[in-house]
Amino acid sequence: MKSLRVSVRAVCYQDDKILLAEHRDERGLWYIIPGGGIQHNETLDQAFARELLEETGGTATMGDILFVREVIADKLETTYLPEHLHQIELFVEANGFQTIETPSQLDKDQIGSVWMPLDQLQDLLFFPQSMVPAFQKRAFNGIYQGHIL
Repeated sequence: MKSLRVSVRAVCYQDDKILLAEHRDERGLWYIIPGGGIQHNETLDQAFARELLEETGGTATMGDILFVREVIADKLETTYLPEHLHQIELFVEANGFQTIETPSQLDKDQIGSVWMPLDQLQDLLFFPQSMVPAFQKRAFNGIYQGHIL
């Protein structure tokens, strides 16, 4: 039996843009909010800082939890997720983002990070796609969003 994975994602806004991790694979370019798994004995704020630095080369102050989503690979038709993945993702505010170094540990298929205009999100292969309107309005209704892709 696979264990449950918990991750944190840093939602960084700057003017009318949002910071995204940019990936490339056989689908072309695709985007997610920067972040990743919380390690054993690591606090949420430590994971937030580590993942943001690794994937973007930046730092920010962790704010409030904006929403929580669940991903259960076995309940989806996609073949792009690890087999049997069950992940809880905590999307949190990232305030005062500053780039301080070159990203040190990009994720698999990650080619960098970009400041994407909010009005372009709906045109991208972006996950979680169902949350595009909430990201664009910066308004998240309810904490638990459920199992969404």
